[in-house]
Amino acid sequence: MRLVSYNILDGGEGRADPLAEVIEAQRPDVIALIEADFMWALERIANRFKMDFIHAPGKKGSVALLSRWPIVETVNHGLLRKGLTRCLLEARVVEPGGREWVMGVLHFHPQATEQDEIIREAELAEVLDVFANHRAAKVPHLLIGDFNANSPIQQFIPENCKDSTCDEWRRNGGKIPRRVIQTLLDAGYVDTLHAVDPAKAATTGTFSTQHPGQRVDYIFTWGIDRSKIKSATIEQDRLAKYASDHFPVIAEIE
Repeated sequence: MRLVSYNILDGGEGRADPLAEVIEAQRPDVIALIEADFMWALERIANRFKMDFIHAPGKKGSVALLSRWPIVETVNHGLLRKGLTRCLLEARVVEPGGREWVMGVLHFHPQATEQDEIIREAELAEVLDVFANHRAAKVPHLLIGDFNANSPIQQFIPENCKDSTCDEWRRNGGKIPRRVIQTLLDAGYVDTLHAVDPAKAATTGTFSTQHPGQRVDYIFTWGIDRSKIKSATIEQDRLAKYASDHFPVIAEIE
């Protein structure tokens, strides 16, 4: 399965075709779109790829899942869970041969102060609770999307980031909180980019496209052997630099 996760910025308004070109170059089987707020843009992208899709509005914004395989079951936890400020879609996709892929598409609270990280920690607790039954039953699954959270292995260079992030870094006493991603790793989730290319995971950003000093977009696996993660990358070509304010992340899992 080739999987793309892409925050398309404000619903992709006026940018559906450039966004689709960035995505098409990755030859995806499954696409997670974050900030997929406008149905017309979502339908335009899905129709271009002839994909099944599900749209999941949250308390703020929306996420969507597109698939060339049938999406057979979904739950929009973003509207059901009090601790989530934005979006969480749980979905089950079935390959033609019958193999099932369980995944969560999410968007967490933004910004980089300690108080913002505390909000994200509460959101993560909800996500971990949603997927607790899958972990207990040893069901492999994925968590995908814009976590708005920094990895503990990321090399943070303030001058490479947006001015607002630098201001928050200074307000934190010269630190960026990293507890959310560490908690995921402690729970057994695998950062696909780090599994394939640790150097890129430490040094390459997904946000913003003009000041890519932070990696906040991830594809995590649970219960899938690392050897099955065949490739993972961040697409930073010229078109991707201008199609959104986030770069897309890609993983191929056997």
